[in-house]
Amino acid sequence: MFSVARLLLLLLLLEISMSLRKISRHNALKVRQEWSDVDADLPQLQLQTVLLDQEVCVRVRLSIRPLLSNETLEIVFINPEMGKSDTLIMRRKNTLLLWNSSAGDPFFQPYRTKLQMNEASAVSQQAVWILRYNCFSAPSGSVVSVSAHSNDQTLITASHTVQHTAKREEPVPEARITVDEQEKRFSLLMKTQQNTKISLCYKHSSAECVEIKHHGQVDPQERPTVNLSFPHLVPCVCVQLWFDGVDVKRKTECPLKDRILSRGGDVLSSSTVELYGSVLHWKPLCPSDQSDPSVSLCWRINVQDPHCVPAPNSTLQGSNLEYDVSAVDKHPQMCVQVSLNSSERIFCPFQSEGRSEWSVKLVSGSLHLHLRLKTDTDANFSAQLCQRDGDVCVSTGPVVSRTVTGGAVESDISVSLPFLSSGLCVQVWRVDLHGRRIICPDLVHRRWGLLLGSAVVLLLLLFCVTLHLLDRSRSVLRGSERRPLLLVCSSSDAQHVSAVCSLASGLQGELCMDVRLAQWGQCCPQSSLAQLGPVPWLYGQTQSVQRAGGLVLIAWSPEAQQEYHRWRRNAAEEEKPAEASSITAPEASSITAPVFRAALSCLWTGIHSDARGRGFGLVCFQTLDNNSCIPKPLRCVPKFCLPKDLPSLIHQLSAAGDGAGRCWTRLLSKVLSFSASRKLAPRLEAALSVRDPLILQTPQKRANTRGKHRRRSRAGSVCSCQKQSSESNPAPHLPS
Repeated sequence: MFSVARLLLLLLLLEISMSLRKISRHNALKVRQEWSDVDADLPQLQLQTVLLDQEVCVRVRLSIRPLLSNETLEIVFINPEMGKSDTLIMRRKNTLLLWNSSAGDPFFQPYRTKLQMNEASAVSQQAVWILRYNCFSAPSGSVVSVSAHSNDQTLITASHTVQHTAKREEPVPEARITVDEQEKRFSLLMKTQQNTKISLCYKHSSAECVEIKHHGQVDPQERPTVNLSFPHLVPCVCVQLWFDGVDVKRKTECPLKDRILSRGGDVLSSSTVELYGSVLHWKPLCPSDQSDPSVSLCWRINVQDPHCVPAPNSTLQGSNLEYDVSAVDKHPQMCVQVSLNSSERIFCPFQSEGRSEWSVKLVSGSLHLHLRLKTDTDANFSAQLCQRDGDVCVSTGPVVSRTVTGGAVESDISVSLPFLSSGLCVQVWRVDLHGRRIICPDLVHRRWGLLLGSAVVLLLLLFCVTLHLLDRSRSVLRGSERRPLLLVCSSSDAQHVSAVCSLASGLQGELCMDVRLAQWGQCCPQSSLAQLGPVPWLYGQTQSVQRAGGLVLIAWSPEAQQEYHRWRRNAAEEEKPAEASSITAPEASSITAPVFRAALSCLWTGIHSDARGRGFGLVCFQTLDNNSCIPKPLRCVPKFCLPKDLPSLIHQLSAAGDGAGRCWTRLLSKVLSFSASRKLAPRLEAALSVRDPLILQTPQKRANTRGKHRRRSRAGSVCSCQKQSSESNPAPHLPS
């Protein structure tokens, strides 16, 4: 009994299967939306005898206005001679038409037909639905009746006599199609003489070709070649050709169907991804596409930035273009990178997922990056620095891990940050999920702030050190460490003595130098010069200055050249001490010559000693001493030509010039010496520019005039007494 019931069930299933096969083979419903003029006469019903699989049947073509969402359309087929009828019941659901046949099993789900949509070429056109049903079976010679009803209202009725022979297939346009893959273009060479309509479409199934662009009607006699450009180089892009008319047959050609296309970018750019729960489905534009892309995770650092940084070890595993994303960090910035034939495309399917299971905030420190984590459940987290290199972020440094407890309390992970670095980011991830979040802090401002702060501190430190050295150099330049200077005139000429006195007063007044000059002591009866006499005073001052490391500076002149030669001739004769001691109040005219001769004697002795003239110097005035010539034996002594060599002279007198290793002090001393020389140079030039009328006279007349005006031309009338200078540095008494 059980075996009989089982056999009956198998027979029933076989009959149902055969019925379904018959329906799927013959009873195919197609719906296409086109556009026609406003005054089109609707509805229209056409019946046609066709031969399908050696079986005669009636094809129905119905043109009506589009169904509304709550409307039901019925097409009733009646064969009175055979007492047979069939009814198609259909209703609209968005872009689908759900239908069923009374000849089929009412317990099965309704069939679904997708509505083929075409764009309107003019605003004044109205939408028209063209339904084609293949087909109602009927014997040849019989008369059948077909009617259309909507909401129990009859729209149109027509009858048809089934012919003995089926009608021949409708003619379609012919064309030869060539492909330019680089330009993404079809070239059609028309092989018909009738007006032909052309359009591009994507063939998604054997019966459906979704129109891309309608190119209108072409007259092959005027335009035998037509170029059609298409957006994507994919196998399912096709060309449709048909003659002008209502519901005429169309010819569909797909030149790329059997080609091997190497450009994966078009396949990717025309594809989409859809997320169904924990399954990610990649959908190419062509359902028959056999591409097998590689899908991996990446992180979009900035929403406005199209670049996506790949995550390491994040390739998704899947089959049949479906990939498991159940263990993926579904953050809105977590995206998938689909790669095919060296081409890539980024999709971000998790943007609509809402709030993520965990969040992270970055706080930049001076030498650390602090990651503040918050998670709904307990989880382990890790963080690591990475270096931006183009579109990738190369991991660097140690991995820092921590277990974070779920709840509202934030947990902190600190990552050490090198001081001088650029392009550094930090990647953080949940250990049990695929995908890494990459955060790139704006370290440029922080780095510039640190560098600017360091530069300010360095400048302040340098400024303080410079001030300290400057004060020290000024104290050396203006203080007691300055070398003493003994100036010796070589001529009683008023302009020469005036220049020497200007130099001495400038060095002493401006720089607080210890300057000693015989002409300053002649007006003071209590001075050491008046008490000792010119020669002992000179010897004592020379010893005192040289012991203090000072300089004995002899102002050379043309008269000094003559006096030097006379001194050398009389070198054997020594001046008696009584003569030196008997001079108690010498006049100005009697001071210059003995002081100069004594200075020559000291200079000569210093040159022929081991010191080789150290501590002595010669000075010449550029305006007065153009014709002067320093004797050859004295040329080993340093010479200063004023005012040109005034900075060198001031620096030579500075005690800061001694000692090695004090570079800053020596440099500042030179700078200050140059600054002081610029102050003294105008005074010295002014003294040199004053011309004494006696200088312009002839030598004989000058001698006579000097005899008459001796007191007015004396050095004492040129130099003012500098009592404080001589008295502050009294010469030591020489032993008898």
